[in-house]
Amino acid sequence: MDERARPHRILSTGRPGGEGAVVAVILSGFVLLALMPDALSSSGGLRSGGPALVAPGAAHPLGTDMLGRDTWARLVFGARTSLMVGALAAGVAGLVGVVVGATAAVLGGWWDELLMRGAELADSVPVLLLALLLVSVLGPGLTPVALVVGLTGWLGIARIVRAELLIARNSPYVSAARALGMSRWRLSVRHLAPELLTPVLALLPFRFEGAIVVEAGLSFLGVEDASRPSWGAMLRDAQPLLQDAWWLAAAPVVALAVLLFALSLAADLLQRSVDPRLRDAVVRA
Repeated sequence: MDERARPHRILSTGRPGGEGAVVAVILSGFVLLALMPDALSSSGGLRSGGPALVAPGAAHPLGTDMLGRDTWARLVFGARTSLMVGALAAGVAGLVGVVVGATAAVLGGWWDELLMRGAELADSVPVLLLALLLVSVLGPGLTPVALVVGLTGWLGIARIVRAELLIARNSPYVSAARALGMSRWRLSVRHLAPELLTPVLALLPFRFEGAIVVEAGLSFLGVEDASRPSWGAMLRDAQPLLQDAWWLAAAPVVALAVLLFALSLAADLLQRSVDPRLRDAVVRA
C-alpha cells in the first residue's frame, strides 16, 4: 500500500459516506451549541454563588465548579468561543494564503521568490509565543489569537494555490484564453480560482484546529477574556480538584477531543476528495 495512504486507513474504518455523516453530525452539534447557547443552557449558570462542587445530576447535568457555576452552561458558551476563534483564524489563513499564492504564481520572478521566502519566515514563528506577545499588547480576546494563527498558518495554502496555478497556466484552455487576449488576473479569477476551492478547503480544518488549541492553551495559562467562558479556563480551574471533582476536567477534555477529532476527520475526507490516488489507495486497502 502507498505510504501516503497509511494514515488515512486509520481513520477510514467504514464507508466514506458514513464518515461524512459522522463529521456532519458532530460539527453540526457544536455549531448548534455556538449559535444557540441561551436556548440550550441558562446564562445564569455562568454566575457564581450557587451550590459548589455538586456532582452531575438532574439539576446540573455536568455538575458545578468551586464557585457554584454550572459546568454545562460554561461548556456550551465555551463552544462559541472556540468556534469563533477557529473560524476567524481559518478565514484569515485562507484569505492571505490565496492572495499570496496567486500573486506569486501570476507575477512570478522576484515577486515569487520574495513572497515564498516570506511565507517560510512566517511558518517558522512559534505560534504560542507570538500569541502571548500579541495578547500582551492588544489585550486578551478572540481577535489576537485568530490573527496569530491566521497570519502564521497560510504557508501551506499559499503553496497549494501557487502550484495549482503554475500547472494550470500551461493547460490548453488557458493557452486559448490567452490567445483571445484575456488578462492574467481575469484568467486567474474567472477560470482558475474555482479549481482551487477544494484544495484550499482541505487545509482550512487544520487552521481551525490550531486556533482552538492555541486559544485553549492561552486560557489555561490565564491569558483569556474573562467575559467569555473558555474550555482552557475550565481545565485550569479543574486542575486542583482532579480527585474530588473529576467532572470539571472531563467535560472540556471530552469536548476538545471530539471537536478536534471531527475536524481531523473532515480534513482527511477533503484531502481524499482532492487526491484521487489517496482515495483509491484507501478503498483498495
